[in-house]
Amino acid sequence: MAHLPGNAGEIRGRVPAVLESYEFIRDNVLRDGVVDPALKELCFRYLAEDPETMDFGRFGGRERLALEWSHAIGWDSDAADDGLWERLHAEFSEQELVDLGCAIGFELGQQHWRRTVGLTARDEPAQASLS
Repeated sequence: MAHLPGNAGEIRGRVPAVLESYEFIRDNVLRDGVVDPALKELCFRYLAEDPETMDFGRFGGRERLALEWSHAIGWDSDAADDGLWERLHAEFSEQELVDLGCAIGFELGQQHWRRTVGLTARDEPAQASLS
């Protein structure tokens, strides 16, 4: 049940500064930045509990590490132990870690917000440009 009418973009649009801020973050962090957008998208799908992303054994290298870090950011901060950080630093530059970590955090917040207002965690791909 929707608690506020409209899609995510329409809801944000009720406060122009909110919409402007979200669009800036979306365009410069979530969809662009230093890290490959496809890797970010994989992490965002994990946060939305996409069944195709839940088995880390299906992934290797940077993808697996990014998913493990998504898990730590989203669900279990204790998982971000020295071992994970050592592996993250071996595969990602500091710029990439900042970009990816911020993107994961922003996306996690957006998914939680969307659920609280009665929307799905993420839009269908055809609607993604609207949100």
